[in-house]
Amino acid sequence: MTSARFRRPEPGVIRTVLRMKRTTRTTRSTVTRSTGAMVAAAVLVLTSLTIPAGADPSGPRCLTDRLDRLRALHGRLDALALDGRAGAGQYWYVDHRRCTVTLATLRGAADPLTTAFLAAARLVPALVEITEVDTPMRPRVARAPASEAAPRPAAGFHGGSTLYSGLTGTVFICTAGFNGYRPHTTTTAGHCAHDASTWYDGTGTRIGTVGDSRFPGADWAIIPGADGVTLAPDILDGNATTTITAFGRPRLNDRVCGTGASSGTRCGTIDAVDVTVNYPEGPVTGLARSTQSGAAGDSGGPVHTGSTGVALISGGPTEGAPTFVQPLNF
Repeated sequence: MTSARFRRPEPGVIRTVLRMKRTTRTTRSTVTRSTGAMVAAAVLVLTSLTIPAGADPSGPRCLTDRLDRLRALHGRLDALALDGRAGAGQYWYVDHRRCTVTLATLRGAADPLTTAFLAAARLVPALVEITEVDTPMRPRVARAPASEAAPRPAAGFHGGSTLYSGLTGTVFICTAGFNGYRPHTTTTAGHCAHDASTWYDGTGTRIGTVGDSRFPGADWAIIPGADGVTLAPDILDGNATTTITAFGRPRLNDRVCGTGASSGTRCGTIDAVDVTVNYPEGPVTGLARSTQSGAAGDSGGPVHTGSTGVALISGGPTEGAPTFVQPLNF
């Protein structure tokens, strides 16, 4: 039997095989590096779209394109409300965490205006989340006989004090907001100014006459102090006072406290901003929503976080939560 004899490959063949092996390893390494670079780039792009540079991680998390669509939908709903075509729609806002427009409507409402409004909101179903509420949202002004005023001596007039629209008969009741937000003035809700121009405290002293206001659209009023009235730069709740040293605006997740003539001081958390509330008198845009409760008579009351004033009480259900507040942006 003849045995097979080993033949040594030619030197050129060996060099070719070695080059092929080196090329294969290099190609695999290149592919691995390229794939890693693409993954890193994709993560970077998604991160920049989801959480803008410099933004609070608890803030907006929607992709830019979707956020633009949500804002456009919010704007279309505002336009319908301004035209009186929101029906029983109560309030709406862009929820940055869920990446939807949250729309609250009155439970069971099925009138043509409401049906058409909801149909407009649902043109792209994935963009909207519809909830129902049991009671309509209203400004938190109260009406009561003037005899229910509770006169009390006071060292100056404080934020959080009760305001009365007159001294006899049935009067409107609101709450003073911040003294000194503008020099020598106090503040209250715009819908209070819509109801009456001159306001008094519980002693019958004229606090002042409205100088500037806006409602609907926004919900604020400026009242220059009358001659002889001392406007204290603080908030009175019972016998306790909180001195206000700065002003700002409400932000998501802020812990805030508000003082109203009816409710006293109630605290909560800001859980939505840039909210449109469809009051019977017309829509108000740019409000913030707080989880604090409240009642009629609290309108205009000061909302603060620590010693910083941030908003005025606007409205909500007749009693309970939520409470919508007007940011100090006027």
